[in-house]
Amino acid sequence: ARQLEASIELTGKAVEDPTEVEVELKRRLGQLTDHLIQKQAQVEALSSEKSTLSFRIKAVSRMLEEGKSTNMNNATSSDLELGTWGLSSSKLNPAQDKIRSGKLQLGSMIKQLDAIFLAGAIFLRRNATAKVWSLVYLICLHFWVIYILMSHSPPSDEERSGAVMSLGKYQ
Repeated sequence: ARQLEASIELTGKAVEDPTEVEVELKRRLGQLTDHLIQKQAQVEALSSEKSTLSFRIKAVSRMLEEGKSTNMNNATSSDLELGTWGLSSSKLNPAQDKIRSGKLQLGSMIKQLDAIFLAGAIFLRRNATAKVWSLVYLICLHFWVIYILMSHSPPSDEERSGAVMSLGKYQ
């Protein structure tokens, strides 16, 4: 019985104290997990970019088809005889260009914020003390906002500005 107890105790110690190989495997598993999360974020970004580009292609092809039908309806026989008939090469409205560039900038900013928040989430997942301090920070922030909202007192008549008081006399 003593031998069995001793072997059980040795087995318990072996389970509690991981070997160097187990520690290295856990570290490698953590690295691979982080790498997988980054790759998943890249795949999501690329798939959303692909869908955006395919939507743009459809919109441009639709515009071209509408342009062709409009030009065919507006084309005169003299244009056809002179050989000057073709798609109009007029530029898009400058406002549309600004809207398009704004959308591109907004999309880029959203992708950058997503990458920053993803890195922060990975950091918080790995670091327990960071989790605790971020929770403490959020609690303090909420208490501060509640304090600011509760300590605000309504203005009295004496604190009113001169403009408000002068308007109040004539009413």
